[in-house]
Amino acid sequence: MLKAHAFKETGAGEPPLVLLHGFGTDQTIWNRMAPQLSARRRVVLYDHMGSGASDFAHYDPERYRGLEGYADDLVEILDALDLRDASVVGHSVSGMISLLASLRTDRIGRLIMIGASARYLNDGGYEGGFDPKDVEDFLGLMELDFQGWARALAPRVMDQPDNPALTQELVFSFSRENAELTRRFAEATFMSDHRAQLAECKIPTAVLQAKADVVVPLPAARFLADHIPRASFEIMDVRGHYPQLSAPAVVIDAIERFLAETPS
Repeated sequence: MLKAHAFKETGAGEPPLVLLHGFGTDQTIWNRMAPQLSARRRVVLYDHMGSGASDFAHYDPERYRGLEGYADDLVEILDALDLRDASVVGHSVSGMISLLASLRTDRIGRLIMIGASARYLNDGGYEGGFDPKDVEDFLGLMELDFQGWARALAPRVMDQPDNPALTQELVFSFSRENAELTRRFAEATFMSDHRAQLAECKIPTAVLQAKADVVVPLPAARFLADHIPRASFEIMDVRGHYPQLSAPAVVIDAIERFLAETPS
């Protein structure tokens, strides 16, 4: 299991911290943060199945049709490592993956969600940010021209026009992924709806949101925080969906403050 997910750990100290990447990237998205976070504690990283250096031979289309399969992976990894009272940092879709996992195991003590959403599609009075046609076009472009999709999406979601190197780094991250499996992960992400599970989460949760994010609008982030019973909500003074790249110090500060306020 661990080898299949290109598992990596660094640092020492309890409780451990697990860093989960979102769709279209891999564990290297945390390279600007992991060294500082691991100075105080054990930090665990891995690639979701079908992403990064994971072993694609273990990819099961049925298991990963929805987010539940990824949540089951997290539970199995926590069990394999015998991690207890773990804090899980989930970027983007991994916010919901970590929440679903927390409902399946008592090994998770805290959740930290960065740019997460329970539902990406607009639905009546709920503002998720995307209409179904938007997602259909998005998935279609991924299938027809994956490299073109990567080049078109990265500037929008990074939202750092004065720092083209960051945008190019994200283009590279997107474009080196497996096209078919990334498209499937995108479908599982953008078609998901886990609003009904939010109230079941009883552990302390930090919802960290950029002040401007084209993927997750502020109403969706507020909805997330408002419907998780023990959630706090913080709008970080950063732009874009990837603050761990554009403003790692800001994200680290928010994480460390939350962990200090919610000791084991």
